[in-house]
Amino acid sequence: MVNESQTNAALAGEKAAANRKMLIQQIIRTVGMLPILILLGIGFQLMSGRFMSAQNLSIVTQQASINTVLACGMTAVILTGGIDLSVGSILAASAMVAVIGSLIPDAGMLGIPMALAAGLVFGLINGALVAFVRLPPFISTLGSLTAVRGVARLLGGDTTVFNSSLPFAFIGNGKIMGIPWASPGWSSSPSCR
Repeated sequence: MVNESQTNAALAGEKAAANRKMLIQQIIRTVGMLPILILLGIGFQLMSGRFMSAQNLSIVTQQASINTVLACGMTAVILTGGIDLSVGSILAASAMVAVIGSLIPDAGMLGIPMALAAGLVFGLINGALVAFVRLPPFISTLGSLTAVRGVARLLGGDTTVFNSSLPFAFIGNGKIMGIPWASPGWSSSPSCR
């Protein structure tokens, strides 16, 4: 009788330990890298004394805005078991198309749909390579990374393309209730390279 109760107590202890371990793993999966980010913020504040200022935090969030939007899109890709290494190159090519489109006299706003179409075409090519040709996503998007980056450079003639009167600059430079909504450090004359 004593052995049976000791065995039950030992099993209950093991089960409780397993539950605690699973709870800790679940908390780590849920919280992710947030504690590390908080520690880095505290460390930078202690080193400089200006890191947690409203102006600096505004600049940091503005500079991270484009990557945050891209990360949201990449979440869906990764959750479905895929990967897309060409996102940055497609962004560069689409931005180059947007700036080139903005240079069209009296029709500069066409740069926006042109950029969206360019991104769609490159995305469809990647999707077709994965879905129909059955290439692994890693391989097809790795190749696209280099190819699309080359397309972006060809579109700009391997130089920086400027438009000092970009008609849709308000998208990256606007504010809502005094809070900037995207501006990743662009000046009044954005360019692409």
